[in-house]
Amino acid sequence: MSSTPTSRPELNMAQLDLTDTSCPMAFVKARIFLDQCTAEKIVEILYQNTPANEPLARSIQTLGHLILPLSNDQWTNMSTANEPQKLEHSHANTLQLKRIIIQVKK
Repeated sequence: MSSTPTSRPELNMAQLDLTDTSCPMAFVKARIFLDQCTAEKIVEILYQNTPANEPLARSIQTLGHLILPLSNDQWTNMSTANEPQKLEHSHANTLQLKRIIIQVKK
């Protein structure tokens, strides 16, 4: 997996895959991506559920962006669940993934 952003036109949402990155680099990549987004853009970030990445959502929030609740029905039909997901990976037995939905604020 890569940290390449993708677009979800059906929801007018961008997605940033940080599953191959740990903080602090995950935060750096997220910040650069969010800085390039327009105000009010909705962004989904996928990342590994590891102790190193625990402060990622809080760090993004300190930049002034809004973390949207995952229980919102608008997000429930998306490809990943609200709880950490287990993913088979060639380099390890399983990865636990988390996601956050962000509304960009400028």
